[in-house]
Amino acid sequence: MFTLRKSAAGIVAAAALVGPLALVATPASAQTVPSCDVRPRGTTFLTRPKTIDFDVPSARHFTFDLPEIGLYIYDTSVDGDASVARVDPKKLDNADARWHMGTVERERSDGTTDTCTGTWRLKRGTRIEITKVQKIRYGRKVTGTLERVNWGKNPKTRWTTYSNQEVDIQFVNARGQWQYGGRVPVKNGTFTFTKQIGERTWRAYFQGTNISGSDYSSEVTG
Repeated sequence: MFTLRKSAAGIVAAAALVGPLALVATPASAQTVPSCDVRPRGTTFLTRPKTIDFDVPSARHFTFDLPEIGLYIYDTSVDGDASVARVDPKKLDNADARWHMGTVERERSDGTTDTCTGTWRLKRGTRIEITKVQKIRYGRKVTGTLERVNWGKNPKTRWTTYSNQEVDIQFVNARGQWQYGGRVPVKNGTFTFTKQIGERTWRAYFQGTNISGSDYSSEVTG
């Protein structure tokens, strides 16, 4: 289960809360806080809210606190599996697209308790499209666009051109399989690819970055 500590976080509670785990406090100087695996390790957000189901595989029960974005989750045995949070990207900032480190308080299967650090990566969604496949002398010219979403309630534009990146171009070969055609740069939000080849079905792929999600374009024949 989960709750909010800051209303601006964009995480909506959907279940009754249960008290936090009763953990034994240990002086910080007595031990080094270990890291632990929190899943999902990251999530890409476009324009719509998502319900995220969190898990700490090393814990029977846990709490997860990410104060920078106001996320605080309780996982208890009351209903078995209620460690979910609904996150609205309209209540996030673009600068929130990065790794976030939080505190996990966990109860292990043997009943022992401790504290560890967990991370969750937020990525801004992207969209890539092939806008035209043009027949040229001895081949084809494929052009398209790459954009990235802007989070927040009222940005100047919800999508903006995304430049200084590279995209992969793929086509269906004679065996009916997708084949890598090449990688081209994105300048001013657009890309162009040429190849000496006949009519094919094409698609473009952006593999993403540390703060931006990946995306495939729709398939275009030409």
